[in-house]
Amino acid sequence: MTVTARHYARLGAVQFLYSWDVQNQSVNQADDQILIDSNVLLNGDLVYFQKLLKSIPPKISQLDEIISKVVHWKIDTIDPVVRAILRLGVYEMTCEYDVPLKVITNECIELSREFGNPDSYKFINGTLDKLAFSEHVRLSKLIKRGSQSYSREFELIQRYFADRQSYDESVLTGIGDDCAIVDIPADQQLLVTTDTLHENVHFPASTKARQIGYKSLAVSLSDLASKGAKPKYAMLNLSLPGYDTTWLAEFSRGFFDLAAQYNIGLIGGDTVRGPLSIGITAFGIATVDQCPLRSGARPGDAVHVTGTLGDAALGLIASRLGNSLNRKDVEFLQRRLELPQPRVKAGQVIARYATSSIDLSDGLIADLSHILVASGVGASIDLEKIPLSPVYQHLLKDVGWDYALAHGDDYELCFTISQELPESAIEEAAVPMSRIGTVVEGDGIEVRQPNGEIYQIQSSGYSHF
Repeated sequence: MTVTARHYARLGAVQFLYSWDVQNQSVNQADDQILIDSNVLLNGDLVYFQKLLKSIPPKISQLDEIISKVVHWKIDTIDPVVRAILRLGVYEMTCEYDVPLKVITNECIELSREFGNPDSYKFINGTLDKLAFSEHVRLSKLIKRGSQSYSREFELIQRYFADRQSYDESVLTGIGDDCAIVDIPADQQLLVTTDTLHENVHFPASTKARQIGYKSLAVSLSDLASKGAKPKYAMLNLSLPGYDTTWLAEFSRGFFDLAAQYNIGLIGGDTVRGPLSIGITAFGIATVDQCPLRSGARPGDAVHVTGTLGDAALGLIASRLGNSLNRKDVEFLQRRLELPQPRVKAGQVIARYATSSIDLSDGLIADLSHILVASGVGASIDLEKIPLSPVYQHLLKDVGWDYALAHGDDYELCFTISQELPESAIEEAAVPMSRIGTVVEGDGIEVRQPNGEIYQIQSSGYSHF
């Protein structure tokens, strides 16, 4: 297939579109007229010509909408010949991905010289250049692009993520460019964290898409909260087994429900076909040198946690607890598992006082151990001081303490401080805080029962491998 053959096919298509539009002919009448009267098709690509004739008319309204948005004119004010050429060019740019954009533009310029007035090629060139470099127009999906994986990817991005996105003035470029570019204030540091969630590892296959979207962002915001950061941006990588519009709509709804709470901008990401997996990279800012690290705990510091522990772990087994729970209790535990609330505000308050801090994703014992190892110290924990929800307290005799100590997914904050928190700070944090123990010399963790005996934990927390 040569360029010349395609050019003749396009020339015939423009004749067809002109006749169909101006003379108000039916498709069959216009087709017959071109086939009888046009000798150019003797050397043309008839297969491509027929494809253009069959594909463009049903999309005329969408094509005209795109043209109007680019030129800012009403479509009926454009010269009929130019209108026909633009309809052809816009169709090829948005539907025929095997044709380079430059080829389409050059072909339409040549057609305008053959059919249009002497200056029409300038208008066509400018219009198609705007279209070619307008990411929003190319990805708007006003025209459906079939089953091509390329078009599906960009439809997915535009429809479920880019179109729902707005940015503050710090985002110079976001979705739609090779890199996101953001401005960071001079007195601030940029904090970056990343997490991956896999189906049947981090959430059951039965989990609703909205909850997955929400939680995928929540776990990364919890990391930022542990450093007292203000969340600003996120990037999303999605591996999807198929193109499920209902699932995508619910996933993006959950994601943006949480993003809206903190005015977080989604500034980029990637999509690929594969087993269901979500990767989030979250970005936050904090005042220079104000973030509590894992390595700052010292003997004598008090160990605190926010909220209550173990509810999310119980949410995983709620269906197996039989008559021990009523419907309201089950819903509470499932919310704690599927819709954790990142302690962003509390983290910003805690950062002003903490000597160390971490979020509880893998369980109290496992995560507190990270602080102790990094700081070169140990800890003594009072079992009866571990904060439990009323639902957990109701189940305590049946399930024991391990769900609160070692089963993860709490996304509360654990931190150490060298002095008591002021009441004003506790009120500002707007979440309960409990002192559960003390940092000591040595290493490891001892969990002591009220009678002084060491509590033997059966599980050490979530293992990544």
